[in-house]
Amino acid sequence: MFTLTAYTGDTPRTRLLDKRSFIIGKAPDCDIVLAHGRAPDVAARIECDGSGAVIHAVKAGCVAINGRKKPSARLSPGDRIDIGADFFICGRETSKRQAPAPDGRPVLENLTRFSDVVGQERDLKKLLRKVIDSLFSVIGGEEAFVFVLDGRGKPQVMVSSGGAKTSPERFSDTVVQTVLKSRTGVVVRNALADPAFSASQSIADLRLTTVLCTPMIAAGRMIGIIYLGSRKSGTSFTDDDLGTLRLYALIAGMLINHVDFIAQQNETIRRLADVKEEGGVIAASPAMRRIMDDIATVARSDIPVLLEGETGTGKDLLAEMVHRKSDRKNGPFLPVNCSSLRGELLESELFGHKQGAFTGAMRDHRGLFSAAHKGTIFLDEISELEQPLQAKLLRTLETGRVRPVGSSSEETVDVRIICAANRDLKSMIAQGAFRQDLYFRLNQFAIQLPPLRERGEDILLLAYHFLDKFRILYPNRDIVDFHPDARKSLLLYDWPGNVRELSSVIHKAVLSASGPLVMIDVGDAGPEKSLDFDQTVRDFQFKLIKRALDACNGNREQAARMLGMSRSNFFRYLAEMKA
Repeated sequence: MFTLTAYTGDTPRTRLLDKRSFIIGKAPDCDIVLAHGRAPDVAARIECDGSGAVIHAVKAGCVAINGRKKPSARLSPGDRIDIGADFFICGRETSKRQAPAPDGRPVLENLTRFSDVVGQERDLKKLLRKVIDSLFSVIGGEEAFVFVLDGRGKPQVMVSSGGAKTSPERFSDTVVQTVLKSRTGVVVRNALADPAFSASQSIADLRLTTVLCTPMIAAGRMIGIIYLGSRKSGTSFTDDDLGTLRLYALIAGMLINHVDFIAQQNETIRRLADVKEEGGVIAASPAMRRIMDDIATVARSDIPVLLEGETGTGKDLLAEMVHRKSDRKNGPFLPVNCSSLRGELLESELFGHKQGAFTGAMRDHRGLFSAAHKGTIFLDEISELEQPLQAKLLRTLETGRVRPVGSSSEETVDVRIICAANRDLKSMIAQGAFRQDLYFRLNQFAIQLPPLRERGEDILLLAYHFLDKFRILYPNRDIVDFHPDARKSLLLYDWPGNVRELSSVIHKAVLSASGPLVMIDVGDAGPEKSLDFDQTVRDFQFKLIKRALDACNGNREQAARMLGMSRSNFFRYLAEMKA
């Protein structure tokens, strides 16, 4: 009789499949109720008969068996069933009490010990050797090999037991190829007599009498294979042994995936150190590298610069960078937000005033244009400047002189102007809200900042930059890294608030982190851009593929793996994008 064990909470829950039919879903009247709220009310049905159990997906595409979505499948012990965010392991009831492992400890106790031993390991080969040691202890055997799949999907021996005499290259044999093609485990009970496997090179070389072999699945894809063999006469591995090996392969696959993620993250951090500019500007993406080249070019001159782009794209940082790279770097850099003040207050702030010029003017006040002499003034949100002040600013740009409010005399100033706008100034000119002559004066060198969603790999680099920045603020929290799922969330989200929103999200995540790995909660999706469903889906797919390619430096196979897509589907989408 089969069992189904749910691994969705702190403690695994096992259900005996002791009747003919079971319904699985979110609805409370289901036989097996799913833990996560986004699951379908009725997701799957399990039918049991004398020979086993078959699972049928009630809602198409919501059931995956060993990483593959299937409409139905016959279950075997050790199979992993994924339904939404819940997963189950199929087992077989052998007795009222759990069968002991060879060393006398229950299998689950050994599994816990195995997780404790290997869970802290960061060296991949050491981790896999510990996997082999645990398998010998729990299942038995004298020979073991752990394969990982290379970029072409070919199995390569990563580690092996010390006594193996066979060259790793000889393992393109029947057993491994069977598992590679079927994506499911095999048990060879009598290796020398089994006509399907007796000619296997590894079995002949190692004189094995019985063999277990199963895939390692992580994030829905096969990442490797575990091969376990024994040469003891009279020994024969069983289906229950294969089920146990599948459990260990599941955990090993997740650990390998995590170690690989750590390695990728370390590479990201190294690249972060290479591309970090002064002032915290991250510019690894092609779009930002072009802007950095523009800044280097325009900084050598004194012409006005207009920075355009969505809110939160970092226009203030780039304005300061233009100043720092210019010949005026030793002079003052004075920013002013044109939306924060209005009328006489803003005019006084920019140009100064004389005592008694208006109610509250108790003494002379030097304006920012005078204070910024021989330096730079940064007018943020220039689109909010009122019409009378637009005229006065235009005159200052044309003459190089300012007249304080209430004064009859003018003062000559030597100031460079950098402006920023998050609204379309050309549209404002057409509406009569912004002076065209002032626009021509300000727009002598325009830089269009891209939104964060178009900056590819900069997203992760910025995320790690903010993680380092904010965890320093909370020294009592043992924060080490982002959770592996957070990396995907960061790349998939649209970031309508751009870099400012990313900074806020990371700060909140660090503040609310309950452990060393930081989770990211950015909701379901970005803003809706189209009511055409098919076009919206197509646009999202192409955008996601482009973002993955940017994050992988154009490596198409790596980008396909990041998205969990097959090479053929990925290349088909690429062809459609170019069509």
